[in-house]
Amino acid sequence: MPSKEPRWGRVWRYEGPRGVVWRIRYKDASGRRVMETLGKEPLWNRKRAETELRRRIVDVERDGYRKPEKIHFDEFAGRWLTEYLPGRGLKLTTTDGYRQTISNHLLPAFGRVLLADLEQHPELIDRYVTRKIQAGYSPKTVVNHLLCLQVMLKRAVRWRLMRTNPVSGCDRPRVWESEMNVLSEVEIARLWTAYGELEWEAEAKERVWWQIARTITFFGLGTAMRRGELLALRWKDVRLLEGQVRVREALVKSRFTTPKSRASRRMIELGPRTKDLLAEHWRQTPFQGEDELVFSHPEKGTPLDPGKLARVYLKPALKRAGITKPFRPFHDLRHTALTHEAAAGNPMAYVQLKAGHSQSQITERYIHASQVLFPGAAARGEERMFGRDPFDVASA
Repeated sequence: MPSKEPRWGRVWRYEGPRGVVWRIRYKDASGRRVMETLGKEPLWNRKRAETELRRRIVDVERDGYRKPEKIHFDEFAGRWLTEYLPGRGLKLTTTDGYRQTISNHLLPAFGRVLLADLEQHPELIDRYVTRKIQAGYSPKTVVNHLLCLQVMLKRAVRWRLMRTNPVSGCDRPRVWESEMNVLSEVEIARLWTAYGELEWEAEAKERVWWQIARTITFFGLGTAMRRGELLALRWKDVRLLEGQVRVREALVKSRFTTPKSRASRRMIELGPRTKDLLAEHWRQTPFQGEDELVFSHPEKGTPLDPGKLARVYLKPALKRAGITKPFRPFHDLRHTALTHEAAAGNPMAYVQLKAGHSQSQITERYIHASQVLFPGAAARGEERMFGRDPFDVASA
């Protein structure tokens, strides 16, 4: 039986077959009666339930809160994808990622769950995290799922389909940064030689492909450009005489788009070797028009297939060079370039600008890696401060 309660609502302790729970009842702004089950003892008690009831009344009087309509997650997801997502101006890669996460993961897990139940039972989200980790998904992938769900349910709160976002209080899996795989100076030299050997051994028709593969590989090392930025680079964005390249386009999933972020639209200075490499490529390619791609199909001028480049050319070249450690084509080429930039003693601001990072915290990772992968920095620092033989221990 409900106990004696204030006139604006009721709080009572209910003993059910699954244990003791605390419930509240009040009227929303439309006059409809709302009943909520808050949770089980001992987490919930009378004092906490009365406090929660007061919050509901404040929401009704201040914000005109109304009882959310009963809607399942799959129905809400359909509305979110059609009524909200298209108008956000997001990149196609971002919207595609949202759609894939929803279709492949969130809908199978929460499709027939009411939003109200998802709000009142946040343990459903904790259970989802545990099952995904146990299924072998990486913590970073699961965190991305939670971020997508959080964005969705934030809109559900905005649409007054829920009162609170249950993802906000969810503990994320701990994401450990993976070790970067970086090529040393010796390995880079061996890779250049390996490309030359494979080009020499190839049939005549294949040699031009080996030339393109080597050029884009070492141009990537010289500029630290992302794969999509390399594939979308046009001659109109190249200033050979000045030794500069402007990044303002990217090729992602066979579609031309703007770079990853505002900071990614940048001007990159070419070192002398990278400049000479690009000049030689310009002399050899038949596609030299302003709007034509710098790196393209040697006969058609169409965009290159990054999968083929990695599978058919870069990986065999790595193998020929005797590089057996895990190495992700293009991705780790960029890591290698930025780590060497940091190890060369270039200021972090320069490395950040060259990388196109919007946040300095990302660049700091390469500063740290350069200290680990390229020892001797301490000795060089002492030599600069004290000279070659700063202390004469014998005379002391």
